[in-house]
Amino acid sequence: MLEDTMIPQHSNRGTRSFLSALVAGSMASALAWTAIVATPQVLAQDTPAGAPPAAAESARPQIHTTIAAADPDVQAFNEHLIILASPWMEGRLPGTKGMERAMDYMEDQFKKAGLQPAFQPSDGSAKTYRQPFSLGGKREVIEETIVVKCGDVDKPLTVDTDFKLTSLGRSGAAEGALAFVGYGIENGPDGYNSFTEGHSLEGKIAVLLRFEPMDDKGNSRWSEGGSGWSGRAGFQGKIAAVAKRKPAAILVVNTPGANDPRIGSLSAGGGRAMADVPVFMVSTEAGEALVKACDPTRSLMDLRKLADEPKADAPMSFDLGGSREGSVVAVAGRTEERPVKTDNIVGVLPGRGALAKEVIVIGGHLDHLGMGDFGSREGPGKLHPGADDNASGSAGIILLGESLREAYDAEPADASLRTIVFIGFSAEESGLIGSRYYVDNPIYPIKDTVLMMNFDMIGRILNKRLSVTSSANAKGMTEWAKPYFDNSGLTVVHNAARAGGGGGSDHASFQAVGVPILFAIIADFHDDYHTSRDTYDLIDREASVQAVRLWHALAFAMAKREQRFEMEEGATGPMRAQPMRVRAGMRTREVDDGSGLEVVDVTKDGSAEKAGIKKGDKIIKWNKKDLKDRAAFVEDLRTHEPGAKVQAVVMRDGQELTIYVELFAAPVNP
Repeated sequence: MLEDTMIPQHSNRGTRSFLSALVAGSMASALAWTAIVATPQVLAQDTPAGAPPAAAESARPQIHTTIAAADPDVQAFNEHLIILASPWMEGRLPGTKGMERAMDYMEDQFKKAGLQPAFQPSDGSAKTYRQPFSLGGKREVIEETIVVKCGDVDKPLTVDTDFKLTSLGRSGAAEGALAFVGYGIENGPDGYNSFTEGHSLEGKIAVLLRFEPMDDKGNSRWSEGGSGWSGRAGFQGKIAAVAKRKPAAILVVNTPGANDPRIGSLSAGGGRAMADVPVFMVSTEAGEALVKACDPTRSLMDLRKLADEPKADAPMSFDLGGSREGSVVAVAGRTEERPVKTDNIVGVLPGRGALAKEVIVIGGHLDHLGMGDFGSREGPGKLHPGADDNASGSAGIILLGESLREAYDAEPADASLRTIVFIGFSAEESGLIGSRYYVDNPIYPIKDTVLMMNFDMIGRILNKRLSVTSSANAKGMTEWAKPYFDNSGLTVVHNAARAGGGGGSDHASFQAVGVPILFAIIADFHDDYHTSRDTYDLIDREASVQAVRLWHALAFAMAKREQRFEMEEGATGPMRAQPMRVRAGMRTREVDDGSGLEVVDVTKDGSAEKAGIKKGDKIIKWNKKDLKDRAAFVEDLRTHEPGAKVQAVVMRDGQELTIYVELFAAPVNP
């Protein structure tokens, strides 16, 4: 018999906290607008054609009426979602003020729900909901200058307008002549090489063009089909090729006429340092002024054309302005490491009776990508609200904290119930760091954790399709869960993942140490994932609440189930000791017949896109090995260093293609 398949209904949830009250004024208009654009019954009522403005207004339901008529759970979910995905949260990047506000909000909601704080600080102060951990260091720019000293010119360039110091190099200061190195590419097609034999860069300031040789429309000469860029256009190979020739500094100039919107940006994204000297991004305009000042006979476009179409009798790299006395550029770039700390937010619903020592963990990640400096599919510079990923899951966890506490309160005093731990994980986007930290430092022994339930992206459920992954190694779990799936009002697309599989979110950290898992995520991915377009107006509140009610039913049933799930032999997998050093820049899923991995998405400017891999490709071999599951793919990625080139064999439109993928560095900082 199914029990408690619905969250208890509430007329007054009391969801407003000190934080939501603080932002209520600034969020009121957003809340009202979202109530209109996200409620199906409102969308269905179109104003009659030709109706005068007054009639149009009268035909549209009033905002307060729409909100008041909504299911109380939908109302509460809506409020949590809008606050967590608001600009005030700054994209919830760990180490930022926005993430601190998001953690404050979840902590306050756990407290209001009646969940107990999980941790006792070592100084004996009051218990806290926070589990702090370190994300290492983040480089802060202390100094960044470029001064042109050529001929009659003695002028500093302007930070943020003309140039920016990047994370692609190290701290340092230098003064030297300018040396042009074209696109910085060695071993290109047809013998292409940006470096003239015998031309020394030592002690000089290297001027490096962004991207790769272009045609007269600013498109790549080397990319497949003439769209985008080949793998040689990325920073990794170019910076490494220049750096090994020992310049004093590197200026990466946005190439004039390039058919790419990034030529208007001074961001180089995140990543590890690739050179031991300062590396600066320079605007096209500042690059033009710099070249004109130091070599009046040339323009930046002249230099680009030399690099686009090499001439047999012309050098590819050379000093600008020859050896004119006193024609130099002075640069300085200095950074300092600032420790970055963040917290998992953890609340406890104590169990009782014979089952109290056993634990269910319900979690999902609270963090997102901030301004998109890493992990973005459209590049940095825009706010990434992360409404679906994963404000939706975080809002669901807050609802579950209250609904399950009320369900526990309604049980007889002598009822036997497991303890439930609710967690908003931090630094999931940086490599599941928060969930791995909790698994290594649990508040209850991991051996006593009988189930981990993870929410990640439950906000844009299409056609009521929700994907739920369970542990294939947990005997009887599928049979136990199926009636709840069937009674949820959703079409549950069920997958069973073996140990080490089903990764990509925080449940993987628990499955790796033998804890059975249930993982819910939208079954149909959208193109707004990891972009600035993942906004709260696109969330289906009603379907999200259905997913929350399914999770409530499963969790409450497991809380009372006498037996824990027995795990088959070999149910554990290795934990990753450290985050990956590289990113492949694509999302994949296993093909049903085991013949490879289907590419379901590629990250803009990531390793896969630069190499020419496309959405819909099927990867059948990776690093010269048959590729049958994601676990093998992920394990191979862990063995590589940034800059490694891996052979991929893909099937596209019935044709087998061999593509070489240069693996870009994973971000050092969150």
